[in-house]
Amino acid sequence: MSMSTTTSTTAEVFAHVDRMDAKAFASHLAEDCLLRFGNADEVVGRNAIEEAIAGFFTTINALSHHVIQEWDVDDATIVQIDATYTRKDDRQITLPAVAIWRRRGGELIDEYRIYVDLAPVYAPHKES
Repeated sequence: MSMSTTTSTTAEVFAHVDRMDAKAFASHLAEDCLLRFGNADEVVGRNAIEEAIAGFFTTINALSHHVIQEWDVDDATIVQIDATYTRKDDRQITLPAVAIWRRRGGELIDEYRIYVDLAPVYAPHKES
């Protein structure tokens, strides 16, 4: 197991996500990739994932990721993140998250899992 600063692949993946470019994000995925995003149902296939991620992007105004730490273990990359979401009301919320992806026998990602609780992104704003 190695701990590292952000690799070029990790930087590229999150740069594409932060630009809300679903097509560029999907270019990192194998044709039969599996995506599990939070507690949503699994999505299988590069095109289906691109469509699902593009749909997610329509529910927020912007997002950005700050990589805290990255670990590479065999074919897995584990990334600890602070993700900042700009809601449709332009309020920002930063949430802790972990992304795990696997590359089995190639450069493309075969399995991508994102662990984050998105409930605060969609919760009604309460005035203080």
